[in-house]
Amino acid sequence: MTAIVTTDVPGSRTLLGAGTEMNSLANVTYVNNGTITAADATDIVVEVAVTPGTVSGNKQVLVFAQLSEDNTNFTTGPSSGTTTTDQVNLKQIGVIPANTNATLQRDMFSLKAALGFVPAYCKIITFNDSGAALASSGNSVYYQLYNSNSQ
Repeated sequence: MTAIVTTDVPGSRTLLGAGTEMNSLANVTYVNNGTITAADATDIVVEVAVTPGTVSGNKQVLVFAQLSEDNTNFTTGPSSGTTTTDQVNLKQIGVIPANTNATLQRDMFSLKAALGFVPAYCKIITFNDSGAALASSGNSVYYQLYNSNSQ
């Protein structure tokens, strides 16, 4: 039997970056929220919370990962700015629907489920595609490391 345990206290999570990277993020803009170190984790669950303004168009926030084995050389793709040309190079790990104006939207994504493996290091990149700037506060990315132990 395999038991899944967290590497931290169950129910705890770690804030990625300063926690303000997405605040007031303009529409059609990328931001790097910080880098996660997997250590010996067999999965990493990423929780993203966003509050859009007056939504229109695609009404979503896309969540991506840039991967690295050495914490120096990351896979390609945009991590800031508004140029979407190389977006296809990013590894999409989730989509947060933003259908309601000024309402907090939160979702969680498993990196192992999205990618098929857990990278040694990854940057979490968000892309605001909601049709409006995100709120000036309250947007965040958290993560939790999980390990699978055989018993």
